[in-house]
Amino acid sequence: MNLKSLVFLMAVPAAPVTADPAPEAVVRAMFDAFNRHDAVAMAELYADDALLSSSDFCAPRVGREEVKRTYRALFAAFPDIHDEIAQMVVQGDHVAVRFVAKSGQSSSPLVLSISTFLTVRQGLIRSDDSTFDAGGRPCSP
Repeated sequence: MNLKSLVFLMAVPAAPVTADPAPEAVVRAMFDAFNRHDAVAMAELYADDALLSSSDFCAPRVGREEVKRTYRALFAAFPDIHDEIAQMVVQGDHVAVRFVAKSGQSSSPLVLSISTFLTVRQGLIRSDDSTFDAGGRPCSP
């Protein structure tokens, strides 16, 4: 390689390296999509093989299609549901969120305290484990 070629290559800017979004940003985007009732946008924030577990699930659910199914059903049952974050703690790729889900338009008003523990890697939610008092209701498949 001659000197002109080397100087030219050094002058050409390298393609920018895009970093994955921080875990907190991904989780906040998930809550924003939830509050817009956008199940598709929520699913895009999850990994293809993301594991979802919840106090009202009979068994863990896996993947983006299950994210869409879960939240579409919730939005249908509670047309005005919204989440209010009370506290968020981020430690590396782990995010713990305490929040309140509220709805007043369904057959029975809802005010439910929920704790969710998420793992976010490479800009995607890998696991989402939510716990709350299911009030003795049977689990849903």
